Amino acid sequence: MPTTTRWFIRSAVIYFVLGITLAFLAEFPSITGELSLLPIYWHMLVMGWITQLIIGVSVWMFPRKHRDKKARESFLVWSAFWTLNIGLILRFLSEPFIPAITDNQVIKISIVLSAILQWIAVLFYTIEIWPRLQNRKKRRSAKA
Repeated sequence: MPTTTRWFIRSAVIYFVLGITLAFLAEFPSITGELSLLPIYWHMLVMGWITQLIIGVSVWMFPRKHRDKKARESFLVWSAFWTLNIGLILRFLSEPFIPAITDNQVIKISIVLSAILQWIAVLFYTIEIWPRLQNRKKRRSAKA
């Protein structure tokens, strides 16, 4: 199993636990106050858990043409991992304050930056995985 796959899957499990914990805490307004945890909860589960699990497993299950370790530990996969996670963390740190501080430019910029980073991560992943999705004829002709 590639190192990148382990990192994606471990991060996915962490986001799963954090997302379920936030969902639990959101049921107690006396604990969370006026913070809006619902969007964070959904981002943790969808982008943090499900998306990272899918990326990690697909990078492992759809190998590159060359099966050596260096080829599998692609720069694009690591870039997707870091841009996705930095974007998610930035979103988690700023999104709860959107309803309370609507005129704060730092919050607005951090939300836009987090969305851009997550979008870039999806592009990195797409560029990396697309060549791996070949039919059998192409794979056989590539081996010859």
